[in-house]
Amino acid sequence: MKIRAIVLGILLNYIVGSHQISSPNDDHYWAGVVEFSFKERTIGNESALVSTPRNLAKYKDIINSPEADPLDIVVFPEYGLSQVETASFVPNPSDLITPCNNLEYEQVVRDLSCLARARQKYLVVNLVEKAFCPENSDWRPCAPNGLYHFNTNVVFDRHGRVIARYRKYNLFGEPGINITSWSDAVTFETDFGVRFGTFICFDLMFERPALQLVKQGVTDFIFTTMWFSELPFLTAAQIQQAWAYTHNVNFIASGSSYPEIGSTGTGVFAGKRGRIITVMNHDAESKLYVAQVPKIDRPQATINRQPVIKYTPSEMSNLKLKRDHIDGYLMSTLPMNASFHEALLCQETVCCNFTLKYTVTVPSVPNQAFYSYVLAVSDIKRTFDGFADGMITACAIFACTDAADRKTCGTRFTDRTTTVVDAVRFDSIEIVGEFPDGENVFHLPNSVDTSILPLEVDEIEYSETSFDEGDTPRKRIEYKLVKPRSDLLTFAIWGRQFLDIASSAPATVANILLVLLVALFAAW
Repeated sequence: MKIRAIVLGILLNYIVGSHQISSPNDDHYWAGVVEFSFKERTIGNESALVSTPRNLAKYKDIINSPEADPLDIVVFPEYGLSQVETASFVPNPSDLITPCNNLEYEQVVRDLSCLARARQKYLVVNLVEKAFCPENSDWRPCAPNGLYHFNTNVVFDRHGRVIARYRKYNLFGEPGINITSWSDAVTFETDFGVRFGTFICFDLMFERPALQLVKQGVTDFIFTTMWFSELPFLTAAQIQQAWAYTHNVNFIASGSSYPEIGSTGTGVFAGKRGRIITVMNHDAESKLYVAQVPKIDRPQATINRQPVIKYTPSEMSNLKLKRDHIDGYLMSTLPMNASFHEALLCQETVCCNFTLKYTVTVPSVPNQAFYSYVLAVSDIKRTFDGFADGMITACAIFACTDAADRKTCGTRFTDRTTTVVDAVRFDSIEIVGEFPDGENVFHLPNSVDTSILPLEVDEIEYSETSFDEGDTPRKRIEYKLVKPRSDLLTFAIWGRQFLDIASSAPATVANILLVLLVALFAAW
């Protein structure tokens, strides 16, 4: 009997040690984020019927890996697994269904459910979901096959049950994918005392559901993405860290990896305490990154940052970067024959004061390239590749490859044969901006260096103060660089003002039709 008890104790110790579960009393939880190669989703011209099972097998390997043993939750990126041709039905979370071995559901959902149960982990997997149309009170026309297709985050608990399902609302093109009639603010509870909100990629740029969840008091976010990075303000890790910092939330981001088309960007960010993990790749990879995440309501919790993975600017030239629509900004060139500069720039409702101390060392060797800089202010509308329009308010400093040509601002030197030297060292920067304020506005401390990584939070200071100008709400923002930097591409206060509607969303058309129908009924 004593021997049996010893053996049982050893087995229990092994089980607990292999699947250590965080509790509500712990200061931390363990999260894993996967940067998954989008190149591996489809090889050559193979069909989705071939690529989906192959990628599911890679997901299984990651979940079953020793690196995943301590994790409470594992997150996979947007569009890493399935396509419309291999879409899956997903249970309604309110039904608390465990799809494992349930033949009513496709193998992808069944196997993920079994994995979550076997490994005793929360899994968040983005997949293409199919659902019968119409659903609930949606009166919009259905496709001929009677199905919706959604870009969906599916959350499995440790028992393999589907406990949350978020369908992306703000699409970035995505032919063949539907949206819901209204955006859903989706959250889920965990047994380690954390409530998560979740949204997908382009949703980050909009009020709903992202800011709606912040206003509901959510402090931890799961973000799946296949981001297309853009200078000077919207490279992936740059905007992820900035969003987490501004709202002081834990931000768990998993990105698809295909740098040649502009996609990479995975990380774990602890609000105003900054990064734990930041990944920006120049070559596609499939890798699990592990983080011990301090709970937001535990200020005493230690933060264990992973060593930064920083590639050279030459290596990062393999990452394709789009360029923002900045030509409508009011710009002023930073003098290269000075060491101190002050400027005031205003456009429409935004004014920016710049104070800079810097050192210029122009290369003496011929054919050496270097960045020059402009100061800029924005209060204009831009398009996001035609898929949506947005109001942008910003006070910014960003790099140009040719001081005489503003079209080169917001671009990089990408020719690997070109020798680029750091000609401008910024000893300190202070930007003070005055902006519109209100429920439909948010701003971020925005920065990125030549390795396409954001600055560390101890290199900056950022504060916002609201005030009224007559009956108009305004805000004053101060943003400072407090440690010298000679490799800046961008240093800016960047913000969105939500006076716009996603131009590609079917719900927009539906709302317009609804307005017309109401008008017709009124006329009758």
